[in-house]
Amino acid sequence: MIEAIVNEVIKRLQERMQKATVFFTGGAYGFQESMQQIKQLKEEGWELNVLLSNSAAYVLTPQLIKEELGISEVHVEREVKGLKPYYDGISALIFPTLTLNTAVKVSLGIADNLATNLASHVIMKGIPIIAARDGCDLRSPIREEFGLHKAPQAYVNQVDQYLHQLESFGVKLVKAKELSDVVRASALPCFHKEAQAGSSARVKDVQKRVLTRSDVIEAKQKFFALRVSSATIISPLALDTAKELGVELIRHK
Repeated sequence: MIEAIVNEVIKRLQERMQKATVFFTGGAYGFQESMQQIKQLKEEGWELNVLLSNSAAYVLTPQLIKEELGISEVHVEREVKGLKPYYDGISALIFPTLTLNTAVKVSLGIADNLATNLASHVIMKGIPIIAARDGCDLRSPIREEFGLHKAPQAYVNQVDQYLHQLESFGVKLVKAKELSDVVRASALPCFHKEAQAGSSARVKDVQKRVLTRSDVIEAKQKFFALRVSSATIISPLALDTAKELGVELIRHK
């Protein structure tokens, strides 16, 4: 009986820690690279709510997204009745093909469609947003391939300001090929791979099935970092506490 309860708790913790909404706007730049990144997250067990804006449904099509990701369900903007299913309990909101239109609107606080409304809501809830900048960055080399690199410098500078404003809101703008790494780091902000970990004076190895808030508090009191086994589940409260107290968590290879 106790074992069954523990297993159910672990299952729920895993679900909470690995859930994201993936929102495709109408951009195509960086699409293939970003799809590879989303596939990686799916293969790692992430639960993904996949949304398409009305323009993305036309440009990319729901069928293409289903085939690329090997999923059976994709939601289109015109069918969505409310925001809550797409932000409730998620670890991150991902824009794999962020358009310039959406980027500028969010930077200005405009919320007049599903993408901008959801982004605004997620920002206010403090949930990480990670977006591929390939389609909205006028300095991206890919624009030269399509002859879209001849804008006046003043225009380029203005767009740069919009993107900087987005980043000041906490939105992480990255290359499409970097999406999955940044999503993982944002969902588990106090985590480091072992090779990236800081030089803590003392490190305690954790072999427990579930790392709790109490473990993190003890680590803070005794001034050591925690090296966590890949099989260990970290409770959301433990993650929040580690971030708040500055306790370093190191993912053991």
